[in-house]
Amino acid sequence: MKFKKVIMGLLCFVLPALAIAQNITYTVTGKVNSSHNGELVSIAHTGVGKTTVKDSAIVKDGAFTVTGEIASPSVAYIRLGKVQPANSLDIYLSNGNTVITATDSLKYAKVGGNKLAEDYCRLMENVHPLMKEKLAYNIQFAAIPVAERKGEAARPLIGKILDINKKISDAIYDFIDNNPTSYVSLDFLQKVSGSVINYNIATLHFEKLSDALKNTPEGKAFHEKIMAAQSMQIGTVAKSFESITPDGKKLTLQDVVKTGKYTLVDFWASWCGPCRAENPNVVNAYTTYHDKGFNILSVSLDTKAENWKAAIAKDGMPWNHVSSLLGWKEPAAELYGVHAIPQNVLLDSKGVVVATNLRGEALLAKLKQLLM
Repeated sequence: MKFKKVIMGLLCFVLPALAIAQNITYTVTGKVNSSHNGELVSIAHTGVGKTTVKDSAIVKDGAFTVTGEIASPSVAYIRLGKVQPANSLDIYLSNGNTVITATDSLKYAKVGGNKLAEDYCRLMENVHPLMKEKLAYNIQFAAIPVAERKGEAARPLIGKILDINKKISDAIYDFIDNNPTSYVSLDFLQKVSGSVINYNIATLHFEKLSDALKNTPEGKAFHEKIMAAQSMQIGTVAKSFESITPDGKKLTLQDVVKTGKYTLVDFWASWCGPCRAENPNVVNAYTTYHDKGFNILSVSLDTKAENWKAAIAKDGMPWNHVSSLLGWKEPAAELYGVHAIPQNVLLDSKGVVVATNLRGEALLAKLKQLLM
């Protein structure tokens, strides 16, 4: 079960799913050992942070057929019976029929009959071993007492986890570049790009996709996200915006930037746990460097003014704040391609991006470099 969760963790990034014009119908037919007759075969569809079982069938005469509808081609996993650990297999569902043949466990089943399902299997031939290795490291890390996870003993293990993450990303990028016409490539480019898109990396691999994929609704929507992420690129001039302060006045980005040497544009919300956990670090940075020319403009993705104002007061954030109270529809967030928080971008006095997504000690270190 733990390995299945790791697989789902890789596949369910916080990027919202991109819907197509209408649902597509998939069919999965399978042959298994007749000893499984009478057992339930279920297909779990993955979503953001959850897995839902809605399509199933019963094995009869060593065979089964499951049919269902999905909004777009996507990863799911098929499970046989109620054995623990689960007898299951991750597969790629798309329009048409996928054929599964298993002589023993589904884990070793042969998958065919559907081009995208076969493409996914080829991708996972390289990714699955890396994910197993990462799972082993994660288990070791979880065994370290929380108070010691930032200490010397944990650092080599953290290095190994970061290294295996890079290997997983590299394996996905290699598949994308070598399979430019497969929808799996577009799908996994979105997944590996995550909610905080690196403009240069995403552009590099997106440009290698076929024109047909780029011009799909999903391709066009993802390209828009990539272009929005360009606003976060170091060396670019930040896009100006205007929003509303807690006392109902209009405030522009330039109003804040021109009053200091460096300005941190910080995207957050009162309901965001990681944001609230990071706020003490931001307060510390402001207290330490404000007199030396450091300003902050916090942009909230709240929808309720009372929650927003209460959080500002409780967390002791004595700097400029704005919000249109539109949640994820906040115009400034959309302008900067923000699809996850907390995020921030550090600007110089001319509004040029000098750093992005600085957290904790990294923020203090950067400000010390720039202002001391």
